Amino acid sequence: MGVGGGTFRLAGLGLGFLLALAPARARGSPPGSGSTGGSALGTPEAVRVPVDEAIRKVYPALVRIHVVAVSYKDGREVKRESAGSGAVISADGYVITNHHVAGHSKRIRCTLSDKREVSASLVGTDPLSDIAVLKLQLPPGAASRELPFASFGDSEALRVGDQVLAMGSPRAISQSVTLGIVSNVEMTFPRMFWPFTFKLDGEETGSVVKWIGHDAQIHPGNSGGPLVNLEGEIVGINEISFGLAGAIPGNLARAVAEQIIATGEVLRSWLGLTVQPRLKASPADRGVLVGGVVAGSPAEKAGLRPGDLLLSFQGKALDIRYPEELPEFNRLLLGTPIGTRVDLVYERDGRAHEASAATVARGQAQGEEAELKAWGITVQELTLLAAKELNREPHSGVVVSSLRPGSPASEAKPALQPRDILVEVAGRPVRTVDDLLAASRSSKGAAAEPVPLLVGFERRTERLLTVVRVGAVEGRDRSAEARKAWLSAASQVLTPDLAEALGLTGRTGVRLTQVYAGGNAEVAGLRVGDVVLKLDGTPIGATQPEDVEVFPAMVRQYPIGKRVGLEVVRAGETMVVEVELAASPRSTRELVEYRDTHFDFSVRDLTFMDRVQEDLDQAQDGALVTRVETGGWAALAQLAVGDIVLSVDGETVSTAGDLEGRMGRIARERPGRVVFFVRRGVQTLFVELEPAWPPA
Repeated sequence: MGVGGGTFRLAGLGLGFLLALAPARARGSPPGSGSTGGSALGTPEAVRVPVDEAIRKVYPALVRIHVVAVSYKDGREVKRESAGSGAVISADGYVITNHHVAGHSKRIRCTLSDKREVSASLVGTDPLSDIAVLKLQLPPGAASRELPFASFGDSEALRVGDQVLAMGSPRAISQSVTLGIVSNVEMTFPRMFWPFTFKLDGEETGSVVKWIGHDAQIHPGNSGGPLVNLEGEIVGINEISFGLAGAIPGNLARAVAEQIIATGEVLRSWLGLTVQPRLKASPADRGVLVGGVVAGSPAEKAGLRPGDLLLSFQGKALDIRYPEELPEFNRLLLGTPIGTRVDLVYERDGRAHEASAATVARGQAQGEEAELKAWGITVQELTLLAAKELNREPHSGVVVSSLRPGSPASEAKPALQPRDILVEVAGRPVRTVDDLLAASRSSKGAAAEPVPLLVGFERRTERLLTVVRVGAVEGRDRSAEARKAWLSAASQVLTPDLAEALGLTGRTGVRLTQVYAGGNAEVAGLRVGDVVLKLDGTPIGATQPEDVEVFPAMVRQYPIGKRVGLEVVRAGETMVVEVELAASPRSTRELVEYRDTHFDFSVRDLTFMDRVQEDLDQAQDGALVTRVETGGWAALAQLAVGDIVLSVDGETVSTAGDLEGRMGRIARERPGRVVFFVRRGVQTLFVELEPAWPPA
């Protein structure tokens, strides 16, 4: 699983960039023991003892994390399974891992070192530092049991050449350990890698992180696992790999985790300025270069401009010549308590100036996304930073992030487009995603039919109106077709070559290839292999394979119930077989599909031809699965197109209507698991769907 992005990889399975390579266990080492990095073939006894002690302290706290994560595209919430690593860091079950492992999770399960599998909840997540915290949902009484946990050490004490252990679950297999040395304690990405920088949800992780580079190899799946010193302390959280592995320093990870545990989020200050190392051409010997100042920001109001040299911040002198020195300043600014009036000294045109500015809450670079199924769109909150990019105020509307082709929103006139900003629905102002959801629910109410909603939106400098028929049914017309006369048999054209081979040179007609059980052809005594030459005395003029519809078309000209005579050649003998023509069975074009929008699958009733083609008894009931949307709950459970749903949670399903009724009740009751019993080919099996329900 996983898609490479740019030059780097995340070490979490099933996610973005690339982040890990893991080493093989040293020959002769038992599972769970440290294997050497580099070219070493074994572990000297002098190292063996502290390695064993470090493993004893931390290995029992390792967690393998299985996640159902979501992303948003094509107007849909898309779910996918992935895996990563983590470590228990408290006796009450808090787990640290990466944001890119669990930050967009809908469902989390953790496998502990004692093989127990427990659910976990996301306490909070921080894409800027790529740290997330989970809480194990231990069953009653289990919390009193001894829960192994690991402690943090001082990552600032690490030196190049120190031996470290990388622990985790590479490629989602059981926990493992690799041994290496610290190669760099302030690893950053050089400018030559641009634009393949490491971004998560719009946040530049390298702006606050200087990675601990090491050669203890890690694979995808190691993300979120601890980097451990030989004292058995966590000194880093493994995150990236591009030949050399990189870990988020433990001191930073611990500070972020502590704030998440205390408040559920990470609060940061913002002034609205971006800085960069002094230019090589600059004669200045101190300060940091102001590269940009956001209009209307505290920094602009304080008088700062691009090109200024910021000399000090809250009395702390600044001297930044190299990219490796930037994260420390960014952490200083971001970590200032929100609302603090900070003192700034800057240089412009060779003269020093003083200023002060009050910091404001920064928030995340990108707002939370949500799916509006009835509209066929996904939308995103306007955070402070996202709003400034659009020259707007935060929470002044909701951004359309994607649309489903053929959806009500994409069929509106004018149609909505990505990056449109929704500001009004049915006369109600929309400032946040919650406003939009409330306005949509209130306007549609319990109406079963599509509801036209007047929607106001802004597109660049225009203010537009459109009407979205919320809840409109997508898909083709499935109106009933008129019944026609029909013979319940399949046939092939009697080509000249086939006629000659059967001793019927010069004759035209069709050869029966299948006689459907219980149908009018079988009742009349027709058999596979019969050659039909005439219908009620009229020759059947079919001679080429493309004439396959000639005979069925002749049959359809007769009224239903009419008795007709077929001139048939069987085993060299000619005879006339009388058949009473039946009404044609319903086609799939006429059947209304039931589409379950929460589990993302569709079904319809079984037709006569479905039963014939699948060699089913004509009395077989059930609902035929016709579509399973990629990334939906049904797809994750491996429900498949062609499955026949026979029961749901033990209750028989005879038709698609039955299934719709069952699923309606399930949507009201919101169980944690739903079990389908399905027929797949000649086999039957149980399919367990495990949804995460949206807030009621």
